Amino acid sequence: MKFDLCKVLDREGESDVVTEDVDLRAFRYRGVTPFREPVRMTARACNRAGVVSLDCDYRFTLFLTCDRCLTPFTKQVDQHSTHVVVRSLQNEEEDDYVVAPQGVVELDELATNDILLELPSKFLCREDCRGLCPVCGCDRNTTECGCPTASGDPRLDALNKFFEE
Repeated sequence: MKFDLCKVLDREGESDVVTEDVDLRAFRYRGVTPFREPVRMTARACNRAGVVSLDCDYRFTLFLTCDRCLTPFTKQVDQHSTHVVVRSLQNEEEDDYVVAPQGVVELDELATNDILLELPSKFLCREDCRGLCPVCGCDRNTTECGCPTASGDPRLDALNKFFEE
């Protein structure tokens, strides 16, 4: 979806708002498709003293599987990002600005970059998730299995035996 900012870029004090859905359902992240519904995006452009800021608010639901206990869960996310929009740059290596030479910003691309950069590297159903038992495989969040808890890293067992002698 294209957001025409020509009027906002050319007139100080001008503003514009657009609300659209961004479809990220085809996107795969770490082998899963976390987006099963479109992302709701509201973009507000405002020219203050000749500087055009583009405030983007995203609302979406992630459909995930916990990395510790393998339980499916959903997470409602509200995310905000702010960008400065310019028509051109003197230093092409500058990446702090959204460049819109024709005054048009591609919102799908902007939303994709904003959202994907903020996805967590680890998905947890809750912060204190206890995960699965390494011995019997039961979910420690719902069951106490009684398996002995291993102390230390099993790869260091040979070194531990050395010190026991």
